[in-house]
Amino acid sequence: MANDARNPNFMEFHRSVSQELFSVKDRIRNLVTHWPTDGEAKEAALRSVLRKHLPSTVIVGRGFIVTNNDSSTQIDILIVDASKPTLFKDGDLLIVTPDAVLAVIEVKTSINSQPEMTEVLTKLSNIEVMCRNDRRLDTVWTGLFIYNDSPTMATRSLNSLAQTYRETRGAINCISAGVNTFIRFWDAGENVGGEDGPFWHSYNLPDVAPSYFMGNLIDWIGSIENNTSGFAWFPAIGGKEQFFTARQNLPDIG
Repeated sequence: MANDARNPNFMEFHRSVSQELFSVKDRIRNLVTHWPTDGEAKEAALRSVLRKHLPSTVIVGRGFIVTNNDSSTQIDILIVDASKPTLFKDGDLLIVTPDAVLAVIEVKTSINSQPEMTEVLTKLSNIEVMCRNDRRLDTVWTGLFIYNDSPTMATRSLNSLAQTYRETRGAINCISAGVNTFIRFWDAGENVGGEDGPFWHSYNLPDVAPSYFMGNLIDWIGSIENNTSGFAWFPAIGGKEQFFTARQNLPDIG
């Protein structure tokens, strides 16, 4: 059925969110040509767009997590509970303890090899495991955002997700690549297509993969009520399983 012009068009809204992200990235690069790295401009763009959609109860920055005997490597996007104290905060830079952490995201322009993908995912997974072991609480949401896609991205990602889990016992939540490729982890007890997780599914979501990545992050932080607002955040009519492309089971590690 064609969308009634009088009704909200949520799919077009999400396409515009994805377009906005890439527009902000270009806008930043056009204004400031001497960023230390091209990646920093892309990280700043994603942080800017996330702040527009995440609740005011969180702080979006970058920085480090420290425990009583360890510290993380630098995190591209660090999302923390605004009600928790911060050890250090100056502009975007945050240094916090694990109890404040809600999500960590790595941002890449492109990933061109299997070893590079595994290295990035392992970094994310080690941070999640460090927080989980220190907090003894629920896990931290982990995501990888890649601006450029490739024909082998989904396969490379799924293989590396399994390899990373074997080594770290940490399951990455979501990957977005370009505007079409989206990968999501479904945990045990989550029924997808008549089957229960745990596994990862990859999807080809035309022009809305970045927005679905943000939607899943928002759902983790804000607990989207699917019966009353799911239509606004996950607008694919009939659900995204119709865009399913591949599956990777969680490895059996005994």
